[in-house]
Amino acid sequence: MAIPQDRDIDAIKASLSDWMNTRPGVTDAEVTFLVNPEASGFSNETLVCDAVYTRDGQTRDSGIVVRKRPTDYAIFPAYDMSVQYRSMQNMAACGSVPVPEILWVEDTGEVLGEPFFIMERLHGRVPTDNPPFFQEGWVFEATPEQQARLYNSSVDTLAAVAGTDWEAAGFDFVKRPQYGGPGFAQQLGYQRYYADWASEDRPKPLIDAALDWFDANDPSGSMPVELNWGDARPSNLMYDDDFNVMAVFDWEMADLGPGEVDLGWFLFMNRFLSEGAGIAWLPGFGDRDATIARWEEKRGRPAENVDYFEAWGCLRFSIIMVAIVNMQVKYGYFSPEDGAMYERVNPSTQMLAQYLDMPDPV
Repeated sequence: MAIPQDRDIDAIKASLSDWMNTRPGVTDAEVTFLVNPEASGFSNETLVCDAVYTRDGQTRDSGIVVRKRPTDYAIFPAYDMSVQYRSMQNMAACGSVPVPEILWVEDTGEVLGEPFFIMERLHGRVPTDNPPFFQEGWVFEATPEQQARLYNSSVDTLAAVAGTDWEAAGFDFVKRPQYGGPGFAQQLGYQRYYADWASEDRPKPLIDAALDWFDANDPSGSMPVELNWGDARPSNLMYDDDFNVMAVFDWEMADLGPGEVDLGWFLFMNRFLSEGAGIAWLPGFGDRDATIARWEEKRGRPAENVDYFEAWGCLRFSIIMVAIVNMQVKYGYFSPEDGAMYERVNPSTQMLAQYLDMPDPV
């Protein structure tokens, strides 16, 4: 659902142009066009711009993308823009996976009212979640061979992220020792905090029971601590004309834990967008076993405890849904009563009960 975004387009274009002209080595910057989408995602504001500027003597006119901290809503307790741009800067430096170039960062909020960063605008194709790419659009219309190339390239990207030497690449900043640790224990602690924050004291019996189950059955102690992208799904990837990954976006949930965290999230999110919505699986996409086997081949080790981490992905999404429903109540898409019901009983919580063999949510 669209979240209202009121923006003075001309004022933003002027502010961005003026600010870009203060960047070292930049002259003649002008933002000539700016897309004002009805909704740019639930967790950040994205502005896609045409811009011309000269940088270090070279004129560039490929465009820019502005990622701005939300101004009036939030689905996370805290929103640290630096996690996104530092993740992409570090990935660009180590070369594990392709990412857009981060051009500039404004962290004071004085230019657009909130901190933002600007990255290069790439020209490829990104699958959509709404409508689901399983149902319509360029992925749906592709041949099975093209779909297979897209899917396999996506799985290869997950394995490459997990294989990144995160310490050498400088990813210590994603650690959150205040929630436990090291590694996956911090994710367990954070998700319990996040669930309490999102629910605003409303009862969440299934989520509480699931959190207890994941704590009691945590298998990560003997598993490697690897880099987690955090939001590993096709809609956060850009593909070239040959259906291969050309850029990895949305690092706001970057974390540390077994690489199976990303694998499980990827398996769950694709299942959620297909089976969870009553939509058929795409003919060119690998099934669950083939996906795991592909990840193992590219990662160079067996995948462990995939059932646990796939269910973990479902729990994480169920908690995110609580925060999204809060937003939808705020903007009048749900009444408070209907919102309280829907956050307990929705496709993700129904799937969570199935994953953990628990009673259906009520």
